[in-house]
Amino acid sequence: MKTILKLSLGALFLISCGGSDDATENLQPQEKKVYNFEYNNYSVKNIELYEGPSGQKTNPNESYLANHWSFYKEPTWKKISLDLPNNSLQLISGNSADVTYKVTINSDSVFIAENHEYIGNFNKKESSFTLRRSFQYVKKIPRDNSSSLNISQKVIFGISEYKDLFGNSFLQILLK
Repeated sequence: MKTILKLSLGALFLISCGGSDDATENLQPQEKKVYNFEYNNYSVKNIELYEGPSGQKTNPNESYLANHWSFYKEPTWKKISLDLPNNSLQLISGNSADVTYKVTINSDSVFIAENHEYIGNFNKKESSFTLRRSFQYVKKIPRDNSSSLNISQKVIFGISEYKDLFGNSFLQILLK
């Protein structure tokens, strides 16, 4: 009697588990919505130095930056969180320097929504983010004693170009 009961329960178990697996076949992997990144490396990609009244371009080596931009090797933010549903990017340092921006993404380029400032590249397939920052250091030495020395420096998101520092009119003078 016990054997028949065990066989009946076993058959019942096999029958109940023999249903269609269609429900599991139609499941799609859920798309990731929030990406969290930590700095793996921080490197200078390009250094362009313009010297003299005509803005002669040179490319000094990376050690040149230590004289003017001592913190370029240490990013302020240690982590980045990109929240796609909320269109936000949070730069996380773990202190009061944390900042959150509303962003827009066009292809792989990420822009701060408020001023459409380019901030970096997001690769969804590789789950990677490249934060782009640029250091601008301008030192204007007067040709005579009528004006004072002017030094400005700033770190911006994105990539600096010649026209960002000198404008289009200066470039036109150089080309003539």
